[in-house]
Amino acid sequence: MKIQDVLVPTDFSPNSLRAVEFAVSLTEQGGEICLLHVVDTDFVARLTDEGFSNAGAATAKLREKAERQLQETIASVPDPKPRLEPMVVVGRPFAEILRIADDLDFGMIALGARGRRGADLEEMLFGSTAEKVIRASRVPVVCVPMSWSRENAG
Repeated sequence: MKIQDVLVPTDFSPNSLRAVEFAVSLTEQGGEICLLHVVDTDFVARLTDEGFSNAGAATAKLREKAERQLQETIASVPDPKPRLEPMVVVGRPFAEILRIADDLDFGMIALGARGRRGADLEEMLFGSTAEKVIRASRVPVVCVPMSWSRENAG
């Protein structure tokens, strides 16, 4: 199965980078993968409340860092590769993922599934952002487990 266009939200964790690998393996030659990072407004508000920075400065620094990390992620994908487009937005991650998937008419969303020790089964399989995206998405959502690798995909 090959897909024409995939949205891959990333927080640059190993799990989300596995989702990038998965999307690359699934995307047609000539297809597009949008690597999306959402600067979390709730996180920025917590930083501001704790006195680390003002909201504007914190958002600008986080955006700049994300843009740099997206370019590094794109450079790390071996050729041949589909078109990889970076995007950084500011907002609530689940809402922005859903909005962008809908606005830009993506065929699929690929998310890295994450788990924490001691978490209940639901939390282990899906983080709260992934769970919200799965529940509300109008397009297929694939959660890529930490154990997935390109070599195992055949």
